[in-house]
Amino acid sequence: AEAEDLLGKTEEEAERALLARFLYSPPPRQLVAGERNGLGLDRVLKQLQALFRMLSGRPLRLAYSEPASTDNHNLYLPRALPAPEEGTDLLVFRVMGLVQLGFLRHGILRERALLAEIHRDWVLRSAFHLLAARAVLDDWARDYPGIAEDFGKVAWLDKAGTMRVNVTTVPREGMPGAFLPLYEDLTHCLNWKKPGMEADPAREAVAWVHRQRHVNASALLEQARRLREHFKKLRLGPPPLPFYLGIIRPEWMLAELARDVAYEQEWKQGNKPLRQLLEAIARKGGVSPPPPPTPVVKLSLRERLKARLAGPDMSKAPAYGRMRDEYVEQQKSAQEEALFDVAAPPDEEGTAYDEWDDTAGVYRIGATRVRHVDSPTGDISNYLRIVEANHREISQIRRRFAALRPEERWLHGQRDGAELDMSRLLTAITDIRAGSQPDDRIHKRFVRQRQPVAILTMVDVSGSTQGRVLYVEQEALVLFAEGLRTLGLPHAFYGFSNDHPQNCALQRIKSFEDRYDDAVYRRLGNLRAGGATRLGAFLRAGTELLAQQPQTRRLMFVLSDGKPEDRGEYRGNYGVRDCMIAVQEARRARVNIFCLSLDSAEGSEDYLEPIFGKAGFLRLTDVEQLPKRLPELLRRMVR
Repeated sequence: AEAEDLLGKTEEEAERALLARFLYSPPPRQLVAGERNGLGLDRVLKQLQALFRMLSGRPLRLAYSEPASTDNHNLYLPRALPAPEEGTDLLVFRVMGLVQLGFLRHGILRERALLAEIHRDWVLRSAFHLLAARAVLDDWARDYPGIAEDFGKVAWLDKAGTMRVNVTTVPREGMPGAFLPLYEDLTHCLNWKKPGMEADPAREAVAWVHRQRHVNASALLEQARRLREHFKKLRLGPPPLPFYLGIIRPEWMLAELARDVAYEQEWKQGNKPLRQLLEAIARKGGVSPPPPPTPVVKLSLRERLKARLAGPDMSKAPAYGRMRDEYVEQQKSAQEEALFDVAAPPDEEGTAYDEWDDTAGVYRIGATRVRHVDSPTGDISNYLRIVEANHREISQIRRRFAALRPEERWLHGQRDGAELDMSRLLTAITDIRAGSQPDDRIHKRFVRQRQPVAILTMVDVSGSTQGRVLYVEQEALVLFAEGLRTLGLPHAFYGFSNDHPQNCALQRIKSFEDRYDDAVYRRLGNLRAGGATRLGAFLRAGTELLAQQPQTRRLMFVLSDGKPEDRGEYRGNYGVRDCMIAVQEARRARVNIFCLSLDSAEGSEDYLEPIFGKAGFLRLTDVEQLPKRLPELLRRMVR
């Protein structure tokens, strides 16, 4: 058909038609392990989440798990399906989610006794899973006949019917005849032979499920027990599960989070002999164990903090005392509130990002994971010392940035505009009645000199910055922060480093929502170095942060002291190419990235130019220039 379409076309048109699928199609994606894959869950996540929430009527959340599963609260689906099979991947995802949603809908995995029993026996678990999946699919087909056709289609797909025991793939050929009735209408294989009498218990169990009008977990478990005894007599192991049915994980539901947390916090009550002694005294009617700390402890902590901030060491230098009064006393109320605030829990799960593999020409799905954590904190005096040592430069930066403030005002006396200028209009009417020539400039209009800008500054705090480079970066951030405060534009500061591709820490120094308070000052003045620089992951995370801002212009400044580097292949050209693709992705998202490189080594342009472009970076041979050059650069970009 393609050859017939090419007839009658010029040689150039024919060549373009043949190459179109390669030139204009999106880059392929594959799993980190190198396996070929089809549709990624991230591309249909919102669509599926909306469907499942509508069907269940509850605020479900979709997350990643291989194979599909549920924890009685959320649904977990694979990050991507196996090898591509165009047009069917969304169908497999949809049915896969409906199976797990059915378990939630009918509370099949709610009873702890049932979970404990199937947790101990793989044969019983697999038999129960097959019967329960059949029951929920029958129930979906009765309630929503429109989706019954999907169940029939997915049964004929090879990728959906791949057989697994736990996560181990097993061949479909040679399946014992005693198992085969369990797969009827769930999956098909033309090589399966017609089973004999050994399959009668499975036939009876399947027929029983089809006769039920309601899903009953206890009754399903009883049918699974009979099958387990029958398989045991035939010396058979667990029946494999088709891929799209997922897996039941009893250990997820049996875990008691409250008990585990209490066990982890038990050390705070003192060592075990002391706790036993206090409990014995309480049982005998003696002195009861001490009550938990009350806010009085926090009040004493507040007083100690004030005493330390106003101690004799600070009062020795009058200038330092003035800066203390300016930056500490103004934040007194914020300090007091911070003592009673509960810190937000760290983002343990993080966000997975693809990574570009230049050697294979594909995206590696979920190759990196970025966690948002708070930057290390310390004594506020570190911040105050930097401010005091650079108070002249800060004054100059404030004056220069003040001149860049977006001007919002009404222009009066215009010949056309959005509104009438009432005072000038009355004057014109008076002139007309007096017989004079009126002034036609009777309108006014609202003007704004520049579009709103959001600014994100990302600073490299990897191990290579330890020492002088880190101190200069810290000084530059403090001066930059003072200028941005004057400018009044939304801005944020983040540090970045990683110790593993799946543990990339994006350290919050100041988010877009944070105000300048004691906590921000402590983080700005106490940066710490450590780890590697998997820059591509952080560029994608920063792009996502900026994409959430409503401003029309978005700027990202990257401060780094060297080449993107991490364990393994990321040290070479792989890392450079991944960062280059990440910058291109950012610019497609209308995020302008500029790098200030502190790498003074010869040949650093060889990786800076491919990543950021000829006009996208500035290399500073003298690290001491950074605090002055960063504000100057911003002034040029926001004019």
